[in-house]
Amino acid sequence: MINPSENRNEATELKQEELSANISSQEEHNHQPADETPLPEEHAAEDEEEQDLELMGEHDFSQYTKAQLVEASSKLFDETSFKKVDELLRLMKVEIDRINKEEREEALQKFLAEGGEQDAFDYKPDPLIEKFYANYKALKDKKAKYYSDLEKRRQKNYEEKNAILQQIKALVEGGDTGRSSLEKLKELQQKWKDIGPVPPQQADALYSTYDALLDRFYSQKSIEIELIELDRRKNLAAKQEICEKAEALATSDNINAAIATLNKLKEEYKSIGPVPKDQQEAIWQRFKAAADAVYERKRKAVEEMRRMLEENMKAKQALCIKIEPFAEFNSDRITEWNAKTKEIMALQAEWEKIGPAPKEVAKDINKQFWSNFKQFFAAKGRFFDQLEKTRQENLRQKIELCRQAEALKDSTEWEAVTATMRKLQEQWKKIGTVPESQREAIYQRFKAACDHFFERKRNRAQIQEKEFENNLARKRAICEQIEAMAAAKETDLAKLEELHKAFSSIGFVPRNQVEKIADRLDNAVSAFLSNLNVSEEEREKIKFRLQLQALEGNPDAARIIARQEQALRKKIAAMENDISLWKNNLDFFANSKTAEKLRRDFQVKIDAAESKLEKLRAQLRALVSTVNKK
Repeated sequence: MINPSENRNEATELKQEELSANISSQEEHNHQPADETPLPEEHAAEDEEEQDLELMGEHDFSQYTKAQLVEASSKLFDETSFKKVDELLRLMKVEIDRINKEEREEALQKFLAEGGEQDAFDYKPDPLIEKFYANYKALKDKKAKYYSDLEKRRQKNYEEKNAILQQIKALVEGGDTGRSSLEKLKELQQKWKDIGPVPPQQADALYSTYDALLDRFYSQKSIEIELIELDRRKNLAAKQEICEKAEALATSDNINAAIATLNKLKEEYKSIGPVPKDQQEAIWQRFKAAADAVYERKRKAVEEMRRMLEENMKAKQALCIKIEPFAEFNSDRITEWNAKTKEIMALQAEWEKIGPAPKEVAKDINKQFWSNFKQFFAAKGRFFDQLEKTRQENLRQKIELCRQAEALKDSTEWEAVTATMRKLQEQWKKIGTVPESQREAIYQRFKAACDHFFERKRNRAQIQEKEFENNLARKRAICEQIEAMAAAKETDLAKLEELHKAFSSIGFVPRNQVEKIADRLDNAVSAFLSNLNVSEEEREKIKFRLQLQALEGNPDAARIIARQEQALRKKIAAMENDISLWKNNLDFFANSKTAEKLRRDFQVKIDAAESKLEKLRAQLRALVSTVNKK
């Protein structure tokens, strides 16, 4: 028996909104049970639910620009699902209409503000908006043409199937049911199957005629029983194989792919001829049970998706509450802005990890979150704009100090100018930071003027130079001892402390050797400490303890330690500021190959700076810990 429901999918396609699964029992040539009914998953509503599942919460165009909306609409010309095209076009058009309305209102207000009369206002939409509407119309026209062509094809299919019915009728009325007639009939059946769907309003009558003719042919066939039975057993084996494949789909990880495969198996099942009578009901119920199991999994998947979307909505609502205070945040300190930036970026990272929310609330939730996010960064931008103005003023003040120092650098009034230079240096320290691009240059200019004067002053004391050279030789000898201990893998910390104290008790060395001999001592101590089985932070503590021991008895010890701590904190703050600025810059690069290279370069720069920052923090912790123990 031919089930007319084979053509239901054809009817629903013409309705554009339905994509039913097209399961029905195939022709069983008057041997299929009368109560064999289509599978429940044929209903179009479930296929619509499948499409809705795929689109649910995945498309939010509220943040798209006009250019992005035009580009997105252009990509829809390659989409094969008109259901998906209609849904996405609808969402896009809402945003385009909103943008067009806002721009028209803005143009009207501007026209009125300039003295124009409202009746004289003539608004021409932006070319991008006109391009979108052109795409919108073209896609609708494409859809209309598709269904017009589909109807023509179905009518042609109807005519071809009618011609086949005439040939089958001739076979039946000829009364010959021998091998050649049977083969001819099978050939006509294959052609019938290969022809596509027909208009739904003509399907029932067409298939009823087809079914009646087949019934007549097989009722006349009273010979070749063994051949028929063999054919039916082969059909049974083929249907059993299809059942096995359908049963395996129940454990598939990809439910949508499983549904698609099941639909193909349905078509194969329908195209196979009759099976032995005693197996007809059993094999049909087996296939139906396998299909029911797959669609039960589909139903559960839909429920799970809905549950997940609800959980995502609750998680996003919680983040919306957390981010609200950031919109009102204000401070005059960089560190606080940087700390808040880290917090809000952490909230953004949480947001991006959460999947889509139900589409009916997704737009409002997204707007709520990103509105507060943008307000925070707008306020931060205003703060740094003001900070840049302050740095420019600091630059102006430091340029003035440079001019004063340069005017005094060749003076011979040693004592008076020395005092003045010291005051200028103190004023320099009190002035805040300057723009990054000018920082090193302005510092070197001021330093050069000061160094020039003090170098001239030092050159007056040639006798001191000889003493400084002797001190340098003694300090080098101590460095050599420590280096030798390090090379020998010695771990006698008491001996190291004794040598370090002796080094510190030696007087001044030539100015151009101060940093070198200090670096050599530091490197030698570091090499020695590397032999100790302690952490990097513990090594830094030992270093600072040695430095404190060297300062014992020095009236300026507290000032030197405080200056060293201040210098470390200043370096840490500057590096934190730089890292935060670089990270913010990463978000402004467009998606392109060139921008990707810049992003990688910036990331390398950030990683190196964070590594150095951690070392500076370790040094600061070690210094504070050592001082507290003292």
